Amino acid sequence: MKTIATSLIISFALIGAAQADNAPFPGVYGKTYSSTSRAQVQAELQQAKHDGLVSRGDIDNAPFTAQADSDVSRAQVAAEVAQQPGAVAFGDSDNVPFGG
Repeated sequence: MKTIATSLIISFALIGAAQADNAPFPGVYGKTYSSTSRAQVQAELQQAKHDGLVSRGDIDNAPFTAQADSDVSRAQVAAEVAQQPGAVAFGDSDNVPFGG
């Protein structure tokens, strides 16, 4: 039994060695993808950055700007709300609980 196992291991090792090829991977079906040099790619990247075509992070991320102070006091706002019938000072006025 040991001789059969040993012969199988040796045969698989020889098959594996015969299949080994040191050639680099040629790509998909040997196709070359680009003929541009590294310097050309870097120059195109710098031009795209200069033109504003390259973004990093969130493009609509605006820095926080505080609202301008209002000259209306809390008491004035509360008085205006009290004068309007059915006015809601906070929350959702048409919020109806689920009735299902």
